[in-house]
Amino acid sequence: MEVEKKNYDKNEDKQSKIKGLTGYILFLLFGIGTWLNLNGIWIELPLLIPQLSEGWALSAQLGMASNIANIGPLIIALIRHLIGKSKSYEVPSICVIFAVGITVPLILSYTWSIQTLLFGKTRSVCLLILGFFLALVNCTSSVTYLPFVNHFDKKWLNIYFGGESLSSLIPAMLGLIQGVGQAPECVLTSSNPAIKEAKYHPARFSVNIYLICLSIIMLISFCAFVILWKREKKDIEKSPAVQIIIGENAQSSLLAYNNDEIIVKDENDKQEHFTPRTIVYLLIILWTSILLIGCIPSINSYSLNPYGATTFHYVIILCQCCYPLVSCIATFFPSLFNVSTIGITISTISGSLACFYIFLTAYLSPCSPLVDEISGKYIIAIVWAIVYLVFYYERIALGNYFNNTSGHRGLFWYGLLTQAGAFTGALIIFILTILDVFKERDLCANYNCH
Repeated sequence: MEVEKKNYDKNEDKQSKIKGLTGYILFLLFGIGTWLNLNGIWIELPLLIPQLSEGWALSAQLGMASNIANIGPLIIALIRHLIGKSKSYEVPSICVIFAVGITVPLILSYTWSIQTLLFGKTRSVCLLILGFFLALVNCTSSVTYLPFVNHFDKKWLNIYFGGESLSSLIPAMLGLIQGVGQAPECVLTSSNPAIKEAKYHPARFSVNIYLICLSIIMLISFCAFVILWKREKKDIEKSPAVQIIIGENAQSSLLAYNNDEIIVKDENDKQEHFTPRTIVYLLIILWTSILLIGCIPSINSYSLNPYGATTFHYVIILCQCCYPLVSCIATFFPSLFNVSTIGITISTISGSLACFYIFLTAYLSPCSPLVDEISGKYIIAIVWAIVYLVFYYERIALGNYFNNTSGHRGLFWYGLLTQAGAFTGALIIFILTILDVFKERDLCANYNCH
């Protein structure tokens, strides 16, 4: 009997480890499907711009299309308001997101180069329209994926954040393999030998193949979601009862079966009213989203180009590694991400000051601070890394705080304010760009910045 018991315990332990490893992989793959496609389009811009009639104006136009796409979260918010506390909208919405995220890159791989005569000018109508739909579903993922993760044990949220971080790192790594971001050669022009122009190196594989790779990754992420959804349904069906009686709260306490762990959840779960502290933290999420997701990416060329193409390229890659690093630390050392008012205040102020320096370098471009000094390159790289490390630490810590204190409702507002901040920040930079506040630095021109 003792031998049988030991064998049984070993099998149980082995199955538990396998199930835990499977959970890590599934939530990681699920999170990858959040911003993969839109990040991929931005990574490809250096290859798209020379081949399309809009030139560098394409970036602003695509950015505006992405901003309009923030109507997606508003639609979900309206649906959620109309159906009350029901979560029935989540799975259909996520399925639509994946359907668009898988098919649109495939269509785009064959149509991105098509130019259409519109209002007297040739325009990349297909790219802009399909780019809008990719942005629409990516924006909507913020208010559907996070609430879905809330159905499971709280420990999986940091794994999901890790997957979300890879949604920016994977396209960057794929672009690095492709050869995007290589420093151009400055060659003399045939028309005027006194003027040099940038000559870019050809990519190792085409934009078409890159987009097809994104579609395949999205398909893998969708498969992970389906398995998670089926597991959730199976665990609920295994429940002998969905309601238990606990004192006077008999009708508000439900059994939730997540990853074979029974968790008693109160139906209200402190979700009816946000505390003043929670509201302040939500405003901080809005503020960090304005800076981190809305403003900073829109001025990266103005801030980093003055320090050279190599600095620009490697700083962007460094920043893409910051989110996965912070997510990894959160997974293995979750106690470091316990929210404290002092910690959140310090991180918000320090991140905001670092953002101010980045704005200063963009505003003073092409003669940014210490632009011709080696120290200038290291300082700007460190400042950019600080912004990403500090704000992503803050966002993961607050995401866990909302998951623990406000549950489904808190994570929904976390996602909604993330998108509101992204829209606001991008709109501010778009207006400043129209007003010609920032000046681009020609990589092959000589500037007297002393």
